[in-house]
Amino acid sequence: METQTRNILVIKHGALGDLMQSVGVLMDIRKHFIGSTITLLTTPPYVQLMQRFPYVDHVIADNRAPIWRIDQQIKLKKKLQRQEVDLVIDLQNSDRSRMYQQFWFMKTEWIGRAVDEDKPISGLSGLIELLARSDIAASDVYQPDMSWMVGDVRKLLNKHAVKKPFIALIPGSSSQHLEKRWPHYAALANALIDLGHEVVNILGPEETNLRQQLSGHIVQNLGWFELAGILDAAAFVVGNDTGPSHIASYLNNQGLAIFGPTTSAARAEIGRRNFQTLEVPNLDALTVKQVLTYIPELV
Repeated sequence: METQTRNILVIKHGALGDLMQSVGVLMDIRKHFIGSTITLLTTPPYVQLMQRFPYVDHVIADNRAPIWRIDQQIKLKKKLQRQEVDLVIDLQNSDRSRMYQQFWFMKTEWIGRAVDEDKPISGLSGLIELLARSDIAASDVYQPDMSWMVGDVRKLLNKHAVKKPFIALIPGSSSQHLEKRWPHYAALANALIDLGHEVVNILGPEETNLRQQLSGHIVQNLGWFELAGILDAAAFVVGNDTGPSHIASYLNNQGLAIFGPTTSAARAEIGRRNFQTLEVPNLDALTVKQVLTYIPELV
């Protein structure tokens, strides 16, 4: 624990799953640097989310403008300078963040991974290594407090006539990674309903095309806190390798994340005590019957 007051900049752009992995790390940074001011630099989609996070003081948006957009680079640099940063903790470890170090923070203390370092087994293990080299205790990285993210969704559930207990399905993924989607969620929803379960399908803005295929309740375009509230209220969650599944995992839900050949459950480190992973070489060949074996009878 360090008692010296610092102005700390933490860089973590995303994506959502990666950002969720950083929640416990940010908590540990806060505990270590007692009384310091912590500013998080992240991408615009996550600013509102992280402004509610109680372990940082300020959140600055970085739209990661092209290098030739000098006007935007200068604007961001001025915002950062106003924070009077004396320590940067680089959780992103990207070419962009290293560029910021080279041009804006050459004389500022910097905690980050070197370009020539071996790639860690997973993103989370890399963050833990980063904490260890600075003698920051990693006590919250695996089970961080996520209560700050859980919104009150009683009115939303009533609006959609959802009764508890219910099973939440996350059939989508980023439109840039359609290969992560298990293609049989419609059949899974039908099977669960036939077994007497209440089913809630959670869709994002890029997944409207899935709406007509799915049976059960449909909730779409949820805000961050509504999303976490629905997941927290679910008795069980089934999802792909996507951000909402990471949220469900950190909420300590009972659930299952499905991985195909293009992603790795070990690298995602999404598995928890109550949240399991299933990795298969062919997503299309994974049957509904196989997935049903992971859902406990008590749900």
